Amino acid sequence: MKTISIFLALINSLLAGLLIVFSLSGSEIHQAAAWWLLTKLLAGSSIIVIGVLTWLGSISTIKPSLMALSSLFLVALGAATVMWTLHLGLVTGDMEYYMFMYGGSLMVQGTASLFGYSGPPENMTTA
Repeated sequence: MKTISIFLALINSLLAGLLIVFSLSGSEIHQAAAWWLLTKLLAGSSIIVIGVLTWLGSISTIKPSLMALSSLFLVALGAATVMWTLHLGLVTGDMEYYMFMYGGSLMVQGTASLFGYSGPPENMTTA
């Protein structure tokens, strides 16, 4: 589960970085409301920070409560992304299926991180 979590942390962090870059483009800043732009930037930044925490959690010890909170945040953010995309699809008729996949990826990363870092480290020699 840790391997899946680390792989998805890399993918989700890269996509969050793209979200930040595209949000800071000249045309996007002029069209979007300031609060919506700030929300996208904070969500993207938090995904990147959680990705770094996931990677550091595989190398060294990080508090289990911090890992659990960040994993639960990813699950909640993924569910919110899927629901917001469904809402926009119903209201505007423009269904963005890639956001379903991104929300699902966030939920899977959070779930894999919860299960991967929840127990004591396994010893391969005693199995």
